[in-house]
Amino acid sequence: MATTKIVLSGPIFDGTAAEAAAQFTASLAKEIAEVGGDWIKLDTDRMTRSGSDTGAAAGGVEVAGSGSTYTISGGISEGRYSWPWLEGTSRRNQSTPFKGYHTFRRTRLRMRTQMQPLIDGKLAEFMPRMGGESS
Repeated sequence: MATTKIVLSGPIFDGTAAEAAAQFTASLAKEIAEVGGDWIKLDTDRMTRSGSDTGAAAGGVEVAGSGSTYTISGGISEGRYSWPWLEGTSRRNQSTPFKGYHTFRRTRLRMRTQMQPLIDGKLAEFMPRMGGESS
């Protein structure tokens, strides 16, 4: 009769990898949201009216959330700016020639194409903690 004993150890089996993966996701989500919020604020420079010269529209951009869920939002400041109007998503845009700057929409598309280097860098930082090798 033969007996075999298997001992499983390492980050995958002791929970370290799962914890590091959760931390990676939360850290990445926050950083991506902050970059997106900054891009939207910078993009208000191209607006010719409705808050560009006062900085009000940029000041209305908020990044909020926790864990792996963050949102970037604008808002409305009565008499100063209205992000739905500036974005082109309000009912008012349907009845006027101004169709919006599409800042949030364009930023979302830009993020899809330009975030990979940030993701790769963050993954390289966390990979050793997950039991893998950094590239």
